[in-house]
Amino acid sequence: MKTAFLISCSDHYDHRMHLWDTCLQQMGYQTRYITGDFDHTKKAKFTCNVPGAVQLPVLPYRKNLSVSRILSHRMFAKKARRYLQEHHPDVVIALLPPNFLAHYLAKYKKQHPKTKLIFDIFDLWPESFPSNKLKKLLSPIFRIWSGLRDRNLHMADFVTTECDLFRSKLRLPEDTSATVYLSAKPVQSPTQCTLAEDRLELCYLGAINNIINIDAICDLLKQAVAIKPVTLHIIGKGEQEEAFVRRARETGAHVQFYGAVYDSDQKQQILGRCHFGLNLMRSSVCVGLTMKSVDYFRFGLPIINNIPADTAAFIRDRQVGFPLDDSCAQRIAALTPDECLAMRQRVADLFCQFFDQNTVAAQMTQILEQIIL
Repeated sequence: MKTAFLISCSDHYDHRMHLWDTCLQQMGYQTRYITGDFDHTKKAKFTCNVPGAVQLPVLPYRKNLSVSRILSHRMFAKKARRYLQEHHPDVVIALLPPNFLAHYLAKYKKQHPKTKLIFDIFDLWPESFPSNKLKKLLSPIFRIWSGLRDRNLHMADFVTTECDLFRSKLRLPEDTSATVYLSAKPVQSPTQCTLAEDRLELCYLGAINNIINIDAICDLLKQAVAIKPVTLHIIGKGEQEEAFVRRARETGAHVQFYGAVYDSDQKQQILGRCHFGLNLMRSSVCVGLTMKSVDYFRFGLPIINNIPADTAAFIRDRQVGFPLDDSCAQRIAALTPDECLAMRQRVADLFCQFFDQNTVAAQMTQILEQIIL
């Protein structure tokens, strides 16, 4: 039986790899998932619950910008290459970053040209580093870091990216690359909800970290509160949660903080009463689509957005929300519940066309058939 190995340094199986895994198994491949034993988000060791998963021990680290992190990612990439050399799979799909994977798997591909290699890029690092000042200061180091990826992408049989922005920045050839969007399971009747007419209900969903634009969110809240009462529902956790809640309340908005919510039905109950989701990040972050926006779309929720490229195009062409500008607060406050419900239907249609798991799985299968059949 032919074998396919799926490689992700920090465990991203549920977000991306499980679909590749399912597609390969349906094509008759015996699959194996290879990951590290250190969770990048929680900064702690973890045990992977994917059946048959192989966990490669790596160095722990505390800071995202640190020598320890670089050494940890290099260790994983070297061990992953060594594991491939011991088992000789027919297909390898690797999530990038870390960029060291591109470097070491390209070396493996040179030695084993018959192995089909796919790089799946879900983030641009270090381009997505949030501080422009540090980007300039560390630009020589960052160029080396990004070069580990850029110099080796041509060795893959195919490269997928999570948004068109990444494909454009990396100047990937059209015949051996494609945008494969993030995906999620659909929810039941995302457009069936009751929306208040005498108040504005907004939602922030996701990690509360240093890349969300708290200033922009609070400015919007201040403008909206001056027009009608506003409730902000916050679903998420992170190092900035206390400051976010405090500053949001200082705008005069009523704030309901739920913390992390994993139950889909509970999320749907909260988002079902909201008019818009807030998809506002710092301008220094290099991203065209976020998992946050896909989550909003999954629940049929239009968004207020400042993400460029892919997401901005969806807002413009599909009318599934509003860009953040000087008139945004007035525009969203003036909408009737029926107008919001019509927008919700457009969001639901957008999700089905681009982000539904069945849609994305079909695209992955088509890519696999293109390179391995």
